[in-house]
Amino acid sequence: MYTRTVPGGVPLYGQEQCNYCGAAAASMTRNGYPNAADRVFYTQTTAWNMIQARNSTLAADANWATDPHGLTATLQDMNNPAGVHWVEFVDSSRDIVLFDMLYWMNLRQYPSPVLINQGGHWVVVTGWTTDIEPVGGSSPTLQSIMVNDPEPHNIGTATSFTGSQWFNGPWNGAVKYSGTWLGKYVAVVEPPIERGRVIVDRAGRTGARLISPARAVEAARAALANLDREANPQHATLVDRAQALDPLLVREESPTRRSKAPPQYYIVPFGLPDERHERGAGAVRGSVLVNAYTGALEEITSFGAPIRYLTQGEALEIAGSAIGDPARLKGAEATLMFAAGDITHIRAYPFWRVRAGRRTLYIDQLGRIYGKFFEAVPGD
Repeated sequence: MYTRTVPGGVPLYGQEQCNYCGAAAASMTRNGYPNAADRVFYTQTTAWNMIQARNSTLAADANWATDPHGLTATLQDMNNPAGVHWVEFVDSSRDIVLFDMLYWMNLRQYPSPVLINQGGHWVVVTGWTTDIEPVGGSSPTLQSIMVNDPEPHNIGTATSFTGSQWFNGPWNGAVKYSGTWLGKYVAVVEPPIERGRVIVDRAGRTGARLISPARAVEAARAALANLDREANPQHATLVDRAQALDPLLVREESPTRRSKAPPQYYIVPFGLPDERHERGAGAVRGSVLVNAYTGALEEITSFGAPIRYLTQGEALEIAGSAIGDPARLKGAEATLMFAAGDITHIRAYPFWRVRAGRRTLYIDQLGRIYGKFFEAVPGD
């Protein structure tokens, strides 16, 4: 196996505003250069203002919070040392875009901002593992990829995805928003660019029978025990000190398009013994996500600060208060689910859908209520 990570790691910053994912990505990237002496911290407000002045001026791109032009130009203008030259790389083939990003990171060891969730969100790739070194003309198989994600707000997450889950989840489609980048995959990289492709062994995510919660916990513990510590230092707390909490079953589908057999996964939370959250027991430092049908590892996420998952009972109570008539909650259905959109971009941070009669509410992990599910603003 061949592993590359950014020397010294990349700082994790949670986005400070709902539309600051690009600004947070710029701040993390600029303060995550491989040479510590070259690192410079920019506030997210400064980064945001720079991005807005550099976003595309085409009418078709007007809805973007942070577009690839804006983020790339901002990084280039952030007081760089000699020899640093940021460019956006765009292609309809995710295999080609991913290869060029890995090839560049292997040579230069800089982090790389990438658009995920079909253009809805920016994250920063901080490392990866392939079966062979990605050199010109090669076709490495992606084993895992590590990213810093600025969500949840003011917290952030450091996540290690299996290669399969990277393509099944964050990179499950090209940009879907009209304009310059429609139908493309995007990574902010720098020359030299070498042609090649990355191979991913895709895993099935549906099945006929769910595994038990106990088996999900066993699979999560095994994943942490087998984790390459050197390549994944961000998960040291989960490996060394955390204990498994009760697993959560999540249904992955768009609330507006019901599927007969959607992917499902277990979130197995991990917390420190006796650590409490300000909202009650069950403080979570990170989570391991496993396939709910096979138990296969999908991703490992460490939060930038402890969080707490909202229980089904709490979600129903919040919905009851919003509806104002407890009688209407009789027979209500509360489902924990994930779809990338305005509520969340992170599979380890799903939301509750509560159906009570003809009324449907969506409740995030902070207890905030949404009357409708909206797509994300591009580059949000």
